[in-house]
Order: sequence, then C-alpha cells, then structure tokens
Amino acid sequence: MKIDNRAGVILVAAVFVGGAAVFTQGQNASPASKVAADRETVRELNEKCLHAYDIGDAKTLDQMEGDDFTISGEFGEVTKQQHLARVRESGGVSSPVIRKFDNQQFRFYGDAVLVTEVDRASSTGGSSAYASTTLWVRQADTWKLVHLHYSELKKATRKGQ
Repeated sequence: MKIDNRAGVILVAAVFVGGAAVFTQGQNASPASKVAADRETVRELNEKCLHAYDIGDAKTLDQMEGDDFTISGEFGEVTKQQHLARVRESGGVSSPVIRKFDNQQFRFYGDAVLVTEVDRASSTGGSSAYASTTLWVRQADTWKLVHLHYSELKKATRKGQ
C-alpha cells in the first residue's frame, strides 16, 4: 500500500469478514486535505504531461494517458494512438518552454477532476496562448488523463515570420 505523506496521516485497517478483507479509513485525514493533496498531484501531472509533449516524449505520454484518451480542438478529435504518432513525428521543440498558467481551476467529482486553465507558453521559437480543459480520472492508485480540449487564444508569434 502506498502512503502519501502530503495528505497527512491516514490510518487504514483491514478486517477480515467472511474470508474477505474490508478496508476502513481513519479520521485523521480530512476531506479538505485529501482534495488539496489530489489537486497538487494533478497539477504536477498536468505540468509533467505538457513537458513530455514539449520534448516529444511519447513514452511518458503513453503512460500518463488513459487507453481511451482523446484530444480535440479546431482540428477535430484525435485518438491516443494518433496523438502519440504525431508526438513521435514532431520530436519536440529544440529549446526549453516556459509556461505560465492563468485562471487554473480544479473541479473534483469523485474520482474525476476537470482542470481549466489558460496556458501561456514561450520559447526561443515564439509564444502561444491556449485555453484548455483536461479531464483526469483516478484509476487504481494513479490519475490518468482521459481527455484534452484546447483552443488557441491568439496567433502564436514566431521568430522569422
């Protein structure tokens, strides 16, 4: 069993009832602290996912995205396999990307969280701003990205254009 110390102390007891284990959770971790820990975990995963995309790391994206992942935008909808193929083909960007997030909000619905944000990215190649909505779902002990929708807020500025 994995214990996340950021959420505070959680007491877990297993009681065997009729040959099956029944798990109970102690009262030391408040619902608010659990949400705060989940929020921080999803925020970190969101940034890791964007970084993997920036550098063309399809292997990391494959691990982070759910099997039925989709991405949509003005281009239509793309499946996980189509998305990963495009990331592999692109190879990522050649210079570091600096991101600033505005209006980042997390809305929890049980084992799902909807994240909305404005992502302002810049590198030596130019800058861009996107409004995005991501849906993360807890599967077993981890969060998986199952959908991403984004729209460009303004045309990107590119050096040399």
